[in-house]
Amino acid sequence: MKNHLLALAFLPCLATAQTDLTTMNRWSIGAEIGAHDGMAPSKGTTRLWQIQHFGLNGRYMMNNRVGLRLGVNYDFLDFIDRPYNTYYIRTSLEGVVNAGDIFHFPQVMPRVGLLFHGGFGMSNMWSDNTPVVDREESLGTRSDEMINFVFGASPQFMLTDRLSLNADLSFIFHGHQTNRFDMQAPNKNGSIDGYMLNISIGASYYFGKNKKHADWTPTTYSQANNNDQNEALEARIKTLEEQAKDDDKDGVPNSIDQEPATAEGSLVDSKGVGLKDRDHDGVADDYDACPDIAGTFGANGCLDSDKDGVADNEDACPHTPGALIDKGCPQVKKEDAAIMTKALKGVQFNYQKAELLPSSLPVLDEVVKVMNSNPNYRLDIAGHTDNVGDSEANLRLSEDRAQAVANYLISKGVDANRLTVKGYGETQPKATNDTQEGQAINRRVEFNLLFN
Repeated sequence: MKNHLLALAFLPCLATAQTDLTTMNRWSIGAEIGAHDGMAPSKGTTRLWQIQHFGLNGRYMMNNRVGLRLGVNYDFLDFIDRPYNTYYIRTSLEGVVNAGDIFHFPQVMPRVGLLFHGGFGMSNMWSDNTPVVDREESLGTRSDEMINFVFGASPQFMLTDRLSLNADLSFIFHGHQTNRFDMQAPNKNGSIDGYMLNISIGASYYFGKNKKHADWTPTTYSQANNNDQNEALEARIKTLEEQAKDDDKDGVPNSIDQEPATAEGSLVDSKGVGLKDRDHDGVADDYDACPDIAGTFGANGCLDSDKDGVADNEDACPHTPGALIDKGCPQVKKEDAAIMTKALKGVQFNYQKAELLPSSLPVLDEVVKVMNSNPNYRLDIAGHTDNVGDSEANLRLSEDRAQAVANYLISKGVDANRLTVKGYGETQPKATNDTQEGQAINRRVEFNLLFN
């Protein structure tokens, strides 16, 4: 059954249109009555509800979808509250497309149709009251001759096999329009000199020896060599289904699977060959940076506790999501980092002692506030000295000073477990020790914010 449904899906591709032209009438004549609007350029306006548009047309359909139409239309432009009016005549030759058949109207609404039409022709207009041309001149001299381009749509409703009612909306554009539509001044527009629209209702009469006209003769479709085509299609579908089978359910079809009997759930490559994965985390041992610890694909097979894409063994903040560029830690707030920089310069001690000067306490209170407001922060406190004196004594002094800072923070409520204290003595100078200014810079306590 599945194969038959797949075959049916391809049948439209094999279909060919076969509509016999000898079974349809192809000539018709039509008449319409309606209104006009949107004339430009013109200072005068007309009323849309005034029935002052009339038209006749003859049409020949070359088949049930395309044809030609020759039309003649007359409009009386009766301008509101103006002492002038304009007479307008248009002839046009247009191509016609039976959109109703293309959109399969006959299968859904057999009495409803739709025609699209478009073409070109000649237009003339003149007025009995115009300053542009002397009224005593001949009609040929007084008229404005133009090229027209017409585009429109005509919904249809079939009353009988010989008669249908129509509506029409047409847009008309002019080239070489010398005067405005009101004929009171020359036209100053560009290449498309003027435009207007017609809206109308009318009727079409179909004649010929056949029962139906081309407008109402739907295209019929038949299948060429159905049996042979269907058999070939079903055979092709069976072949494809066979090739798509995956007996070991490893995601690789049997047709290219070099190990078609691997255990279900096994990790395989693109050719179906099994890959070793000791920790069963879905990352092959050859590509697993931590082959004995089940991890995630994004961390190359290693643990990633905070799921930030940085493996725990490379993550400075393994329990707080951060960015790879920051070693897996979130960025420290700028205002908090500024306070740590301020503390670097503001924390001072008595000479050669680990006793904080009173001037240091306000800036350390700001550090306390940062730590208490951000429980996910850790603080690395590092003490440094210059190279004056014994190096071992300097190392002890740097450690004692860093611890003095930590003790003050702890006394203000900061958890000791969130503090790391270390002294480096004179081993990490930031400036030269050859000057007093450089020595002063090297005697410092650094504050480095980290994350839990």
